[in-house]
Amino acid sequence: MNRAQALAEFVTFGKNKEQAVGIIVSSLVDEQSPAYILTLESVLDVLKRCIAGEIDLDDLELWANVIESRTDIDHSAVEGAIYALSNSEQMGELDTSKIERLVGLLKI
Repeated sequence: MNRAQALAEFVTFGKNKEQAVGIIVSSLVDEQSPAYILTLESVLDVLKRCIAGEIDLDDLELWANVIESRTDIDHSAVEGAIYALSNSEQMGELDTSKIERLVGLLKI
């Protein structure tokens, strides 16, 4: 699995997410140009899986924090959603109803 594949696996909560994290962590600092573009469809899929109970709320917040801090993941298309998910101290603690509202807002 290369860095771009690892980023895709992490961002989509794929079955090899743990292996992907190892690859991402070991990637060189000079390899920080965007290698993955996070789409609205990918975010909506993750949020719906969270609502369905497949992804824990704490894992979702950590996921958003990692995405927000990575320069090799272009999240500009969903920057507001990632910000809301990763800043619980400003946006309030995550719960399923907030995720459902976010999904509704993102579908507009």
